[in-house]
Amino acid sequence: MKELLSLPFENPDIIGIAPQMLALQKEGPIAKVRTAGEDAWLVTRYDEVRTLLADRRLRLSDPKPQPSAKSAARNFMVALMAGDDHETEPTRHAQMRALLVPRFSTRRMRLMKTRIEHHVDELLDQLAASTPPADLHHALSFPLPTMVVCDLLGVPLADRERFGQWARGTFDQSDNQHSANTFQQVVDYMMELVARKRTEPGDDLLSELIAEKGSALSDADIAHLGNAVLLFGYETTIARIDLGVLLLLRNPAQRALLVEKPELAPAAVEEILRLGVGGNGSNALIPRYAHGDITVGETVIRTGDAVMLAIGAANYDDRAYPGGELFDVTRHKPKSHLAFGHGARHCIGRTLARIELTAVFERLFRKLPDLRLAVPEESVRWQEHRITGGFDELPVTF
Repeated sequence: MKELLSLPFENPDIIGIAPQMLALQKEGPIAKVRTAGEDAWLVTRYDEVRTLLADRRLRLSDPKPQPSAKSAARNFMVALMAGDDHETEPTRHAQMRALLVPRFSTRRMRLMKTRIEHHVDELLDQLAASTPPADLHHALSFPLPTMVVCDLLGVPLADRERFGQWARGTFDQSDNQHSANTFQQVVDYMMELVARKRTEPGDDLLSELIAEKGSALSDADIAHLGNAVLLFGYETTIARIDLGVLLLLRNPAQRALLVEKPELAPAAVEEILRLGVGGNGSNALIPRYAHGDITVGETVIRTGDAVMLAIGAANYDDRAYPGGELFDVTRHKPKSHLAFGHGARHCIGRTLARIELTAVFERLFRKLPDLRLAVPEESVRWQEHRITGGFDELPVTF
């Protein structure tokens, strides 16, 4: 019997899809692979990935009596998303979304737009006034999304460095004890913050949850929701800013067009979201388990099977995006990419992320037209040990 290929597939580049992933995509929509100590179905083509994302028979929770051993980081992530118990997942996840979705309404996010743009202008002014070389990651990519989450949750800005590091520690798969210790710090902090908001409410998400009419939410319930927003609310946006900078530096003609026509920023953001896969692709795979038999082409996924939905590969699929590997801000009516998922777990914060990214890429290369890497691109390191991936630094000059 042919030995199964093992995820993650090695990628010689710091951005893009691993060659082995693209090779499997050419062969068919689904293949059996080995990942995290178990066999799994890897789905790589756009239509099939999109369909399965919307299939309620695929869930985060493992229905098997003895689930496969996962890292502490992965377990925390699944628990935060109400996917740690296969019997309660549908109900608990629906309850979470019912409470959080109204807090991320398009109207509310647009009201935050002016404040976000102010943050971007302030950070870019500070970066421009600094002496190059500088670290764009610490000057812009990291502080902006953390400021925005502070605004959303009513967290003191002075604490942003602290909880930013907590998010990275929680999702570190290389050290279970470090992940557990860090996550406990997040839980303790959020419980203290919720208790404070009960006596000193503000104009923020936590205070709204406390005041929710007809709700019997405990401090622990509210803290859980706050932890989910805190830990998922900005780490991916940080990575997208860094990836977007690298993609635009690689595509000077597209960058020049964006500088000439800043109204193309929303289209540039969609291309960044679509093509922004880092390293070996840790930020572009969605794990699920089958809670019923599902047929994909000629393959039957059986109940209990692990499934990896390769949203990154799907977003590069030439069947959905002609010339899918090309960065093109003038694509004509492109299909909706899958960077935010699709279906019941479609990312709640997608509108907010788009507003942040648009504010950055409307301004960045107009403010710093000579921005470029201060080091060879191959020396920039994607952090494979974190579930969310990302860079720790992005040295630039201007």
